[in-house]
Amino acid sequence: MAKNIHDVLILGAGIMGSCTAYHSARASLRPLVFEQFAKGHANGSSHGQSRIIRYSHGDGTYLPIMKESYGLWDELEKATGERLINKCGLLRVSTSEVIVKKYAKILGEYGAKHYLLKGDEIHKAFPHFHYRDGWFGVVDVEGGIIFAENCMKAAQMEAVRHGAVFNFEEKVEEIQRETDCVNVVTNKGVYSCKNLVVTAGGWLNKVLPGFNTFVHTQAEQIGTLYWTIKSNNEQFDADKNCPVVVIEEEDAKMFMLPPVDYPNQIKLCLDECVPIDPDHPLDKMPEAMQEVVGRHISKYIPDVDGSKPSKIDLCVYTMTNDSHYAIGKYPTDPRILVAGGFSGSGFKLAISVGRMLTDIAQGADERATVPELFSLTRKRAGKH
Repeated sequence: MAKNIHDVLILGAGIMGSCTAYHSARASLRPLVFEQFAKGHANGSSHGQSRIIRYSHGDGTYLPIMKESYGLWDELEKATGERLINKCGLLRVSTSEVIVKKYAKILGEYGAKHYLLKGDEIHKAFPHFHYRDGWFGVVDVEGGIIFAENCMKAAQMEAVRHGAVFNFEEKVEEIQRETDCVNVVTNKGVYSCKNLVVTAGGWLNKVLPGFNTFVHTQAEQIGTLYWTIKSNNEQFDADKNCPVVVIEEEDAKMFMLPPVDYPNQIKLCLDECVPIDPDHPLDKMPEAMQEVVGRHISKYIPDVDGSKPSKIDLCVYTMTNDSHYAIGKYPTDPRILVAGGFSGSGFKLAISVGRMLTDIAQGADERATVPELFSLTRKRAGKH
């Protein structure tokens, strides 16, 4: 009996897998997507209401892809009627003028709108933030909030409309490589394909046990902290005068988003993670991490209660050794395509990553499609 060989099978229905399904379905590749958890689960990296979107990066490689992503998100927004982005701006503040000027220089080189602030200028522009003497800032004008849950919904909805099928609560148990196809064995059946796309997030090394031979990845957990606004609530409205904020002090890096996930709660987190086994995640994060954030809030954002978080959510990152992504053909089998190691910053670019994977599945040259910085065979480096 002849096999039913799919054009594309996708392992993982987070934002990367969903965006790949969206593009590949539009390209008439009839993708079938497997997700081990139920639809809307909170076990990976794609749940929750909000993420940061930004041009501001420490490496210029990201900016052309970011420009494409803004256009593709806009296209998806128009197709579905879902609000996907709020360009409320992104304020990057640091006690190092050198760091701020580095980001400003890269923004300028790629034509991204921005302006510099320092000392009291920051407080005057954003009175609810008390960054004054010794602080420097750069505003990424088109940065802001990307509405994560809406993006997932929109990508999956359009993927299905164009012919994609999502099999939730179906876990992949084995990948078998044959001469004419790749087989995927799940807890419910066996499927064959011409191209297998692995977007398994923190489970990447479990699905492809040899992956770390090429790019080292590690599942890590971050605590997403929410804090109650106690006064001047209107100042924290993203539709008025509140940007997203990235904070870089000498000994800590944090990020803040205006209230989106929960009413009257800002999201302000320490950008530090704890290594985990994704099948056995932590149920809480070290209290010392919360205390660092609380002290910062009390000192610099006094309209917010920094005594303790009002709520803590947990999220899984998949970190690479250099914090850059891993996208492309699996070196030992070009029929297997991989996208992983997004190191806590990939959500906003998922719609471009899905386009890259779809193009490669259709025969596009990998080197012309994926920047060398993200190659699975790149030279290993330390954190950037």
